[in-house]
Amino acid sequence: MMTLTPASDTNVKDPERTFNLRRYFSAFSFGIIIILTLVLSTLVYWNQRHSLIAYSTSSAVMFAHQVNAGISEKFIDSNLLEGDNLQIGNDTFLLLQLNDVAETFLKEYGDIRKIKIFNLDGKVIYSTESKDVGLSSNTEGLTKALSGRTDSVLTSRETVFGENVSDEGEGNKLDILKVYIPVYRNPDAPSSGEIIGAFEVYKDVGIISSLMKKEFYKIPLLLLFSMGALYLFLQVVIKKAAAIIRKQNEEIDLHNAELVEAQQRIKKAIDEVIENESFHVRLHCDNLLKCWEVKNCQHTECPSYKSQNLRCWQISGTFCGGKVQGYFANKYGDCRKCDVYRNAFKDRINMIGESFNNMMVLLESKHMQLQKLNETLNVLIDTDPLTEVGNRRSFQKRMENIHLLSLRYNHPYSIIICDVDNFKSYNDTYGHQKGDYALVSIAKTMKTSIRRTDEIFRWGGEEFIIILTEQNLLSALKVADNLRAEVEAQGIPHKGCDRKMLTISAGVACNFADNVKYIMWENVIKQADDELYKAKASGKNRICPSTTIDNVSKLT
Repeated sequence: MMTLTPASDTNVKDPERTFNLRRYFSAFSFGIIIILTLVLSTLVYWNQRHSLIAYSTSSAVMFAHQVNAGISEKFIDSNLLEGDNLQIGNDTFLLLQLNDVAETFLKEYGDIRKIKIFNLDGKVIYSTESKDVGLSSNTEGLTKALSGRTDSVLTSRETVFGENVSDEGEGNKLDILKVYIPVYRNPDAPSSGEIIGAFEVYKDVGIISSLMKKEFYKIPLLLLFSMGALYLFLQVVIKKAAAIIRKQNEEIDLHNAELVEAQQRIKKAIDEVIENESFHVRLHCDNLLKCWEVKNCQHTECPSYKSQNLRCWQISGTFCGGKVQGYFANKYGDCRKCDVYRNAFKDRINMIGESFNNMMVLLESKHMQLQKLNETLNVLIDTDPLTEVGNRRSFQKRMENIHLLSLRYNHPYSIIICDVDNFKSYNDTYGHQKGDYALVSIAKTMKTSIRRTDEIFRWGGEEFIIILTEQNLLSALKVADNLRAEVEAQGIPHKGCDRKMLTISAGVACNFADNVKYIMWENVIKQADDELYKAKASGKNRICPSTTIDNVSKLT
């Protein structure tokens, strides 16, 4: 019976197989969420900071452009410009006029806290704080502005003095964006060759920066919320995936157990085949359907009827519904629609077992065919193809057995060697085809003239040898003389000899019971061959040694 018994090693929990995917994901995902939140928050913060700087810089550039236009409109032809360099000097009137221009635009841009104007030498020629006038600077931003590029620097909590400071007190700490902007001779058509100075604009970004910082906490919270929602969703997905993986692992364990069971059973069956040297080995499975049960078949002549081991598709001919089906090799594929067949292959253990059974049935069938072919081949190998009597090879095998049996039971045996007289001249006269026909006729005559226990073989050419088991010399001489007479009675014409017909000569020898253990069968054949030579030399159509009934007692 095929019963499933899982292998012992499948019950051992493999750490890799019992890996807790949800626990691992939980521990791993917390770290990933924190890292991603920090990274994304940082990126968002720097993006907002960049946007703040870009917006504030754009506003400062617009302010500076308007101041530049006002300066160009009122002072470009006055003493403010000396050559290509901005100068105010000690002209109080110019200073007041410039203050008026600056104040006008500072009122419009309330977040501009201070403004400085540098000439090309990097010297402050004007500032909303008079203490800065006359000071020089070589900062990187100023250098860029004097070369035609706008630059900005964000400072944190810088002290700003002057009239634009709120009434709450001087020395306020503000977030200031310093913007360096070129001053052009013609602000409507700026070019690098028309730069006559640079602005340094102090823009208060404290309100926007403070608002950004106050609202910034919402970003990581939003990210954490999004990550948490994603985490919960993935937990559901992973729970489902873990259940699927666990089920698949259980199926894999079951399949592995089935394969181990099948391997053990098939190995045992193969060992039985090897040990018994037989293909009649089957894997049994009592829970399989039986065709005669399912079909309610009463055909007792069917080989599979009431059989527990033989399947209907495993035999060469089977009855199904009263009809004989085809042969195994042809009908095997036609069974797949049958309930009986599908039941046998519904799981792996049955499928493997029944496939093994099918293979063994096929091997057994082929083995029987091979045995029959071997038997036929052995007959062909041991038979002379022309005369259909045994050949020299089969004679030697048979002679060895006869000698051993005689030695064991102390029985005699005799040998007769016959030769067709004048057969060469017969072939020369009538041709080889007629010669072959003559040999076949003579062999058939001699075969019907001996006992069923005696055996005749073609020794070679036109010679035949006969084994007479348990016969002494006298009986052998009688058999030999009878053979000679029967061949002569055939009357096969041969005009090329004195008797005008084919005859035979024979030499006879006997291995007496007392001599069997001393004389080998090869010596007996040598003696019979010598006697044949004497018969041929004595005139042919005779046997040697020659004898009559009168001296029977001497020969026995």
